[in-house]
Amino acid sequence: MTKARDELRCAVLWIEALTDGMLMPQDRRARLALGCLDIAIEHQAAISVLAERPLWGPAYALLRGLLDALVRGVWLARCATDDDLDSFELAGLRRKPFEEMVGDVERALGHSRGALSKLRKSSWAMFSDFRHTSFEQVGRRHGPISTEPNYPAAETDQALRLAAALGLLAATELADLSGHRRAALACRERALKFAGARHE
Repeated sequence: MTKARDELRCAVLWIEALTDGMLMPQDRRARLALGCLDIAIEHQAAISVLAERPLWGPAYALLRGLLDALVRGVWLARCATDDDLDSFELAGLRRKPFEEMVGDVERALGHSRGALSKLRKSSWAMFSDFRHTSFEQVGRRHGPISTEPNYPAAETDQALRLAAALGLLAATELADLSGHRRAALACRERALKFAGARHE
């Protein structure tokens, strides 16, 4: 078992314990946003389960969904107009470029470093390749003598740490938007500790 798998599993269990039974607001904006954030957290948990097997192909494919659900959830909560909410309910956010949503989210959250924008620029195409079974995904199926998963350990560790960080961000927002300030602060603190541990 790798340290990154253990960190992700611990983050998943911690988020589950923190959010279990948490009361959520029921207005339309909150329901839509919280639904997205809950999906992000669910994707994080699924990545953890898949990593235990290890089933790296589907785990990698879920990274795009995790980032997408997090950004959409925060955007719907903090940036969307009532017309945007209508559009989302009718047809998703097909007319709203993801790049714009990321920028809006970073401004709304006061993230001046642009970490989500950097992640989108550096990884979105690769995440999409994994999601749509393109070469990034297929190229990692070539073993020395057979077709089998062939993912470098450093890469899988990076993917698992990214899943942990994004899930913690989703849990932070879920708690904050639900009015659970203590839980949001605890999530934020854990995310900061996690980020610090990654750089040691």
